[in-house]
Amino acid sequence: METKDIRSIEDQDFDLIENIFVSLRELWKKKLLIILVTIAGFLMALIYISIKGNSVKYYSSATLFSAVYGSYSDTTAGVAAMNRYTDLIKSSRVCSRAAQNLVSYNLTTADLQRMTADGSIKVSGASSNSASYGYKLTLSVHSESKEKILAITNAMAAAFAAELNELLGSQTIQVMDEATGFASYRTVNIVKVILLFAGAAFVLSCGLIFVVSFFSPWARSVAQCEREEDLILGMLPYTKNK
Repeated sequence: METKDIRSIEDQDFDLIENIFVSLRELWKKKLLIILVTIAGFLMALIYISIKGNSVKYYSSATLFSAVYGSYSDTTAGVAAMNRYTDLIKSSRVCSRAAQNLVSYNLTTADLQRMTADGSIKVSGASSNSASYGYKLTLSVHSESKEKILAITNAMAAAFAAELNELLGSQTIQVMDEATGFASYRTVNIVKVILLFAGAAFVLSCGLIFVVSFFSPWARSVAQCEREEDLILGMLPYTKNK
């Protein structure tokens, strides 16, 4: 490699490093702007939380399993049915059967179907692969009413098991663990949302200032001028007024 080529590479590396230092100094000079943008992100987070709302929801679950004493084939058939027909939880038959046990809670078939449609009631633990069928399914319920959460969970679990048993013509599917308690959580994690918005505003402002400064065609340091001495027409001294 010729000396001229080596010199050119060294100059490029020097320019790159100097541009990085200049961009970092520019970030420090504009720290007030970055702080203001970060505060704006914090305020946007508060606005988002106020618009979306931060309500309390409750969660409970029940488990179902398939077991027939002395009959392995019936047990296997029940396991296969549980895994294949999990969408049955959304059917009007299951929701109607459950609604009959929830009359005192003023819940209708349509209400329960609406909850299954938006994911408030769902079944998990199933597998479409017959080689890895789940022997236990979990029916979970999310609701804003702590007075109704346990009743909905147990009614839906019993209705789902009953419909599967009617489909199989047996009593293979059983509710193993009824819901006896519930947990609560907030629909919006305030700290997480604030950190996300404020952090995004901080990173975006820093990144934008850094990129604009790094690719700026203007020289912002003496070192950036030294490589192109032929282009320098003159130098003005920098002084601070006291």
